[in-house]
Amino acid sequence: MLILKTVTVSALCTFAIAQAQDITQQVMSTEDYVDETTSHIPLRSLELGELNFIHTTDTHGWYGSHKSQTDYDADWGDFISFVRHFKDNRVHKNKLIKRDLLVIDTGDKHDGNGLTDATSPNGLEANDIFNSLDYDLLTLGNHELYSGERAVFEYYSTAMSSKFKERYVSSNVNFINEQGHEVPFGNKYRYFTTHYTRHRVLALSFMFNFRISNPRAKITPLAEEIKKQWFVELMEEYPPDKVDLLLVFGHMAATDRVEHEINTLHGTLREYYPNTVIQYFGGHSHIRDFVKLDDRATCLQSGRFSETIGFLSIDNLRSKHEKPNFFRRYIDFNNRSFKFHANTNNLSTKIGNYVTSKINLLRTILDLDHQFGIVPQTYYMMARPMDSEENIYNLFKSEILLTLNSSLTDSSISRMVMINTGAIRYDLYKGPFTKDSEYIVLPFENSWNYMTLPLKIASRIEQFLNQFPYILKTIPPPEITYNNNALMRGQSLYCPVIKNPEYTEGYTTFDDFGCDGDDTPHNTQTLYDVPNVIQSSELTSNDPESLIHFVFFSFLTADILEATNSIGADIIPGFQNYTSFDVANYGGQSAKQLLRDYIISIS
Repeated sequence: MLILKTVTVSALCTFAIAQAQDITQQVMSTEDYVDETTSHIPLRSLELGELNFIHTTDTHGWYGSHKSQTDYDADWGDFISFVRHFKDNRVHKNKLIKRDLLVIDTGDKHDGNGLTDATSPNGLEANDIFNSLDYDLLTLGNHELYSGERAVFEYYSTAMSSKFKERYVSSNVNFINEQGHEVPFGNKYRYFTTHYTRHRVLALSFMFNFRISNPRAKITPLAEEIKKQWFVELMEEYPPDKVDLLLVFGHMAATDRVEHEINTLHGTLREYYPNTVIQYFGGHSHIRDFVKLDDRATCLQSGRFSETIGFLSIDNLRSKHEKPNFFRRYIDFNNRSFKFHANTNNLSTKIGNYVTSKINLLRTILDLDHQFGIVPQTYYMMARPMDSEENIYNLFKSEILLTLNSSLTDSSISRMVMINTGAIRYDLYKGPFTKDSEYIVLPFENSWNYMTLPLKIASRIEQFLNQFPYILKTIPPPEITYNNNALMRGQSLYCPVIKNPEYTEGYTTFDDFGCDGDDTPHNTQTLYDVPNVIQSSELTSNDPESLIHFVFFSFLTADILEATNSIGADIIPGFQNYTSFDVANYGGQSAKQLLRDYIISIS
C-alpha cells in the first residue's frame, strides 16, 4: 500500500501506475515541441571522444519537469529518451569509430519535490521512475541517509536490486543489516572493461564527511577510509598497468574550500597512479562546476534539481605521447537541448513515453496540482539582494514569520522568530501555488522551539550564527549556503556580462575551462550572498534586560544553545550556561503552512 502524507489512497496507486503502459498513446508527442521564445537561439554543440559520460546529481525528486520554467521543461521520460537517441544517433552512429558512453549519478534523490516527498517512505513510488534509466554507475547522497528508514529503502530498492547491484558503488558508506553487522552499501569499487573501446576502468565512490547518527548506516571520513587495508590492497591488485581510467564519482563537491576532501583523495591516488587519467564526478553543492586537478585529471559537477545534464568526453586516454583531451558541456534540461544534442526531431521512445505517463499518473494520485492560490511575482533565493522585494528570504522576514501563532504560550510576548535559510530550497515562481509548490520551496517538516532570553543575548544570536561559513550542527545541511564560495565561483564573475533581450536569465557558468560550458546562452544572473539564518522581531521594549521569547526551528536547538552560551559568557560576568531544560515547545503552524496561508490570504 502507498501511504500518502497528503491524501489517503489504497493499492489503487499501484494499480493505476500499472495502467500507465496502456495509455502512453495519450502522452503529447515531443515531435511537435516548439519554444517560440528561444527556438532561434543557437546552442553550443558537444565534442565526442573515445569515452563519453552523461552525469546527473542532486535531482531531489525533480522527475516531472519544471512547470514554471520553460528552460527546464523536460521530464524524466524525455531524459530517458534523450539518452537512448544520443547513443544511437551520436555515440554509435559511425560504426567505424569506436566510442563508449557511461551514464552516472552521484546521489541525493529526496527532499525537494512532491513526487518523492508526498509519499511515505519518501520516494516510495518515485524511486522506480529514477531507476527506469539504465545507469552504469550510481551511488547515494546524504539525503538517502536522513533516517534509518531511508537507508533501508535505498539499500534494498536500488543498491541490492537485480538491475543495479553490480553498478552501485559506495567506498566509504556501510549499511548496517538486521543482525547489526556492517556490510558495504553496494560495492566498495567496480572494475570493468568498456564494451566498444575496451578501456579498463576502476571505479570508486566517496561521500563527503557527513556527520549524522543513523542506526542503519555508517559513514567513514574519506581521509580515514583511504588508509584502510582494503583500499591499500585494492591499489596493489589493480596497478597502473591494469587501469586505463580511474573513475571516482561521489557525493562531494568539486570545489571544496572548507574540507578540501577531493584534493586529499587526489593526492593519495596520484601516489599509486602517477600518470593514469583520473576522472571525478561530484555533487552536493548544487552548482555547475568543472575543475582541472592536473593535466590528466578533472572533475565535473552537474548542478541540481534536473536543471542540468552534465556531459564529458575524453580522448587520448592511452596515449603516452599526448595529453588527454577533456571536453565538458552543461546541458539545460529541456526538450530543445535534448533534441539538438541527440540529433533528432522526434524525441519520443516507448520507454520514455511510459515513464512520462507514469509521472503524470503519480502527480494525479498525489494531487500535486491542487491549487491553493496565486503567487503574484517570482521570489528568488540568490538572484536578488536580501533587501529586495523579489527576494524570498525578505518575503519570509517581512510578511510570513510573524504570522506564527503559538498554541502553547502567549504569542503577544515580545519575540524573535528565526529560521535557517537552508530550509528554503528553491525560488517561488509566479503563477499557481500548488501542493507541489510547498514541497519544492519547503520540503522539510518542522516544529518550533523557544527559549526565554534577555534581549541583550537574543539580539546577538543572528550575527553569531551568520559569522560562520555554515551552521555546523544544523540538519539538514544547507547545501547552497554550505558551499557558497563555490556557488559564487560558478557564476560569471570572470565572464562577460550578457544582456540580450532575446535571452532568458539562467546559467552563465565560469569554471576552469572558461565561460563557454553552458549549451544554452543566457543573460547573466547575478548571485548574492545568503546568510545562514534570518529572523523577524516583534518587540514591545528595547530594554536589553527585558525578557523575550526567542523562537526557532527545533532542529536548530544545538546551534541556538551554542550561540546563547557563547554570547552570555562574553557579556555577563559569572554567566551560567543554558541547557536543553531551558528549551520548550512553542507549537504553532509549520513554515510550510505559514507560506500556504500567506498565499491564500493574498490570492
